[in-house]
Amino acid sequence: MKKYRIHTTISSKHHKLLKKYAEKFGTQQKALECALEKLNDNPKQSQQLSLEEEVWLRAERELKDLLIIFHKSHAKMLYENVDFKRIQEYINNNKPVEFALEYYYQKPLKECSLQEIIEGMILNINIQGSADTINYTDSSSYYTVNITHSMGLNFAKMLTMEQESLFESYGVKIETNISKRSIFFKIFKN
Repeated sequence: MKKYRIHTTISSKHHKLLKKYAEKFGTQQKALECALEKLNDNPKQSQQLSLEEEVWLRAERELKDLLIIFHKSHAKMLYENVDFKRIQEYINNNKPVEFALEYYYQKPLKECSLQEIIEGMILNINIQGSADTINYTDSSSYYTVNITHSMGLNFAKMLTMEQESLFESYGVKIETNISKRSIFFKIFKN
């Protein structure tokens, strides 16, 4: 393989990093080549966060007094013992998914497109980390969202209540079908 000589200057901060990684990789050349290959494999990885990561960081900064994070098994236990009457009252009074979407899009729910609402709903569920998979398709007269999870039937019921509240607030008709491990939404276009 043909080799090329380069000559450049770097900051003291980056020189320290280069020395550190030169020790790890054996030479400065190998450290630089490895770094360039990593950048080539995924040039945006080191510079861009995923949508979920961006929302998490924003929420941590702005809503840290409102959020509690706990283990998935703990959440599953709470779902198994939920009082649905109180949950329905909470959803009716606080509209948590509507709040999440308005927070994310920084505009009233009614100003969002139906596609934004669905994508926001999916983002919100992904951020919660409660779904195993989410599949979303656009048919001619409706959208389908299929969710699989391992959180039990009560979780499916509660998540369905939240999404039904969202789409009722937005003014579109949906059909739902739930089981212990899946939730199917059919969201009709107006």
